[in-house]
Amino acid sequence: MNLDFISKIDYRKAFILLGLFIVILMSGLSINYSMTEDARVHHEHGKRILDYFKGKNKIAQLSPLDKKGKYINISLSQEHLEKGMNGFGGFFDLLCNFLYQFFGFVGEYEFRNIISAIIGFLLFLFCGLIGKELGGWRLGIITLVFVVLTPVLFGQAMNSPKDIPFAAFYIFSIYHVIKLLKELPEISFKRGFFLVFNISILINIRLIGLVFLGNLGIAFFLWWFIENYQQRFKNIVLKDIFLLLLKISGIAILAYLATAIFWPYAQTNPLIVPIDLFLKATQYKGFVSTQIFEGVWRNSYDMPWYYSFKSLLFISMPLHLIIGMLLIPFIYVKTDSKIKLYSSFLLFTSLFPLVLLILGKANSYDHSRQFLFTVPPMIVVCTFAWSRFKVFMSKYIKSKVILPSILILFLLEPLQFMAKNHPFEALYFSPLIGGVSGAYGNYEIDYLGFAIKPAVDWLENNISNTDRHEPVRVRMYYGEQLKIKYYLDKIPNLEYVAVREDSPDWDYGVVMLTEAKFDKDLDKNWPPNNTVHKVTVDGVPICFIVKNNFKVDTIEALEQKLSKQPTENGYIQLSLMYYNKESYFKSIEASQKVVELNPKNSIAYNNMCSAYNILLMYERAKYAGEKALEFSPNMTLATNNLKISNEGLNRRKNNKFTKEEYLRLGYNYYSIKDYRSCILINQELLKVEPKNSIAYNNICSSNNMLGNYEKAIEACNKAVTIRPDFQLAKNNMKYAKSQIKNR
Repeated sequence: MNLDFISKIDYRKAFILLGLFIVILMSGLSINYSMTEDARVHHEHGKRILDYFKGKNKIAQLSPLDKKGKYINISLSQEHLEKGMNGFGGFFDLLCNFLYQFFGFVGEYEFRNIISAIIGFLLFLFCGLIGKELGGWRLGIITLVFVVLTPVLFGQAMNSPKDIPFAAFYIFSIYHVIKLLKELPEISFKRGFFLVFNISILINIRLIGLVFLGNLGIAFFLWWFIENYQQRFKNIVLKDIFLLLLKISGIAILAYLATAIFWPYAQTNPLIVPIDLFLKATQYKGFVSTQIFEGVWRNSYDMPWYYSFKSLLFISMPLHLIIGMLLIPFIYVKTDSKIKLYSSFLLFTSLFPLVLLILGKANSYDHSRQFLFTVPPMIVVCTFAWSRFKVFMSKYIKSKVILPSILILFLLEPLQFMAKNHPFEALYFSPLIGGVSGAYGNYEIDYLGFAIKPAVDWLENNISNTDRHEPVRVRMYYGEQLKIKYYLDKIPNLEYVAVREDSPDWDYGVVMLTEAKFDKDLDKNWPPNNTVHKVTVDGVPICFIVKNNFKVDTIEALEQKLSKQPTENGYIQLSLMYYNKESYFKSIEASQKVVELNPKNSIAYNNMCSAYNILLMYERAKYAGEKALEFSPNMTLATNNLKISNEGLNRRKNNKFTKEEYLRLGYNYYSIKDYRSCILINQELLKVEPKNSIAYNNICSSNNMLGNYEKAIEACNKAVTIRPDFQLAKNNMKYAKSQIKNR
């Protein structure tokens, strides 16, 4: 676009200065952003990869596939999570953890945000460099401005553990392909190296990066076709084509194999692992999200076919880009054939992955942010489309100020939103749907938790300074708990607590708007009762801080009420009260009463799962947890409790229980008169510790209760043999003998 009304400047220097300003700005702003819902999982994955390369352990090399060759469900337990995450290379997570060793004075997740912001800046920078390849440094500057003033991309760049790094290496790879197309038929070592490096990291971060190997081949074919078309394919030298194909194939093969360099699991079989996991990706069902789209709550596997197109290329796009997409045909009006090739390649890299997403019917949620990488190439295309439109219209509009002025007005809208709503740039919605107000109740707004840190900041500034001797207790129900605990732990007068809503053991709660999926009547239930503060974006509340006004009956008073009028909520409350008193069997009994009233009450099953976990009765806990998730698939507490159950079962199966755990579990079964289970548990203990006299005595006592007196005497004899002064065993044996005598 010719901006002749601006005085003559060195656009290359201007590009560099603008880039320096942006990287400093982004690095400084990044610490204002919350850690996201999935940050912990990826960060810990990076730690395990770093431990592998340090030689500490080989957890990062364990297979993410089960015995049947299918993806492990990472939601089942910590062990499943650790194995399942090995299906990702985790380059960005490794990079953050490696660098953090030298910058320990910064908070872990603040440091990740800084690195994410730098990677995000490089993404923006290379968009500008691609613009420069299409139309010079001036177009490069405009492209850089266009991409920075895409609020969703700018906001995501500050704290994304996977989407932005993948998008960055995607655009790096595109840049080097365009440079390759300009240099062909020469292929320099430098270009080959950069292509191998960037494509290998791309695949490492997400397996869909394998598609870029096809993009490389398509780009080469289009170059060859255009080069030979005008000559009617008459001067083709097969030897030269063969050598070029060999070099391109070599780049692709090396990029594929290099994927394993920073990926421990892929190192087990660099040739097979990436493609094997890619082909099995559609089997993965480890995460299902319920999200609102077009005012309807939908399963993430049940979104309409156009979900990704609308989410990425319309409702989250500012006007200058939406208009730019409409102007794309002008790219093909009187434009050099090679520039058309580069533009077409960019357009293909933006749209083709979305077509694959539709055809593959993949899991898609949170505005298809997993495919956010398709947006930057489209932004470059839109910028170039504006430029070509300006050239076309110059025939009809003599003024060189009108179109640039109109474009600047369009750019002011996202700029104003970003300045007004920092650090919520990622929650931008197009004016064509009414902005954030239009999205409220129609589209998911803050799934990742951008509002959590601002909510904690408000609590610190307004609540933590009260004249209390003890810290203010804060809870949050939805999602990854570390995203609030991490910040609360830094504030002396605020304390994170993991308790239920219907409990007196918290003072303030942070409630995310996305929790509406559990109570979908927005008009009647939002904001929640007792709201003391709202975190807003453009005046729309996305997060609420509520004060706890819960009043507690005594257990006796509540039981008396329930004896006259049984209610689900009443027994849920009673279950919690017993739980807090550590009367776990009583808590379970109250939850069972709830199930009698409503067999599909997921809260009751979750409470039972939690209580059984504490009692180490993991088989029963697992059943209860699975029932809770059957009726409420997105129940985070139940998911976490079920993880504990599965981990406990695995520890017991692998004989990793301690002596105290075996004895406590046996006692718990004895307490509920499940004597056979008590015997089984103590027999397991004896396999680990053959001379445990208490285990033999417990077997004796359980057999007495079952009337198996001969077996009881046999067990107590062994107990007394091991410990001659064991009076309780002697008494149990005496009782068994008396019962035989009295038959």
